Amino acid sequence: MAINNVIDLFNPRKALTTHLQQLVEQGIIRGVGQAQDLSDVLDGREPSMHGFVYVTFDKSKNISTQGKNTIKSTEVYTVTLAWRNNHSERSNHGQGMDEAGEVKAALEFYINGWVIGSDKHSQEYASPTMGKPFVLSESSPEAFYRPDGWAYYPMAFEIMVTRVRPQSI
Repeated sequence: MAINNVIDLFNPRKALTTHLQQLVEQGIIRGVGQAQDLSDVLDGREPSMHGFVYVTFDKSKNISTQGKNTIKSTEVYTVTLAWRNNHSERSNHGQGMDEAGEVKAALEFYINGWVIGSDKHSQEYASPTMGKPFVLSESSPEAFYRPDGWAYYPMAFEIMVTRVRPQSI
């Protein structure tokens, strides 16, 4: 079975990663990692990096099919901001929450409503099947905190995707 022409299920993750890289260049965040990178951090194999975001695929939902040839679904991706909360320059309480909140809000506005292929950096991932915007989701996981002063702020985004069976399958 040849799979050369199948739309990659994870193209939205790849495009979103490329899109977020622009915020690195602007100095808003410090880097972009993937699920394995976040796993390494949470398992203690790698150190946390202040101001990094991690893009992970969470799930497919609202799946529907049209015969054997079309699958429509909503794909959920989580962008998690890692923030060292005990090194604040501006916060009154020394927790760093003000700055983390500003960056989190910037990320939400930067991603919400963005369409893959609408900028020159993500055109290689553009496809008529992914012409819908990313939308901030209510299903965002709760923020979590580590005893060493690190906080992780996950934000879930959804994108509707249609995949069409290629002739070769």
